[in-house]
Amino acid sequence: KQKKAHTEILVSRYNRTSNIKRPHQSPSAMPHIIVKKTFKIKPSGFQVAAEKSFSIHGSAVNASIVNAINQKLASLRLVGGAKPLVFQPDRYGHYSAQMNHEYQKYHEEDAVCAILDVMEILGWTFRFQYDSESSSAKVSGSSITSRELFIFSKMG
Repeated sequence: KQKKAHTEILVSRYNRTSNIKRPHQSPSAMPHIIVKKTFKIKPSGFQVAAEKSFSIHGSAVNASIVNAINQKLASLRLVGGAKPLVFQPDRYGHYSAQMNHEYQKYHEEDAVCAILDVMEILGWTFRFQYDSESSSAKVSGSSITSRELFIFSKMG
C-alpha cells in the first residue's frame, strides 16, 4: 500500500512539472550565436588557392559582442606576416574576418580560444561543435570546403 501511494505521488509530481516549458526544450526561443570557421581549398594546376575565414551568425549577435571579440583578438601577439583578425559586417548581414596564411598557420587555435574565452566571459555557454566537409567538381575545377561551427547559447 505504501509503495502504491509513493508511486502515485511521483506520477502526480511528473504530471505537474512535465507541462512546464523549459529553456532547453525550445531551442528556437533560446538566443544563440554560431561562430563558423571555413577553410576552402581550390586546386588550380600546380597551385592551390585557399580561403580561410571566420564568421559570426545568430539572432543574438550585436556590435558589443563583436567588439569584445575584436578587442581580445587584437591582444594576441602575432608572428611577422600574420594579418590581425578583425570581424566586420559583411554584405550578407553577418560579421566576418579573413585569415591570411601566416595567421592560419600560427594563430588559428589562439583565435578559437580567444573567441571561446570572450563568449564565456559574456555569459554565453558553449553547447557543441559541428564539423562538416563538402566537395564540388565543376568544369572550372574542383574544391573542398571544411567548416567548423561553434554553437553558443544563453539561458534565461
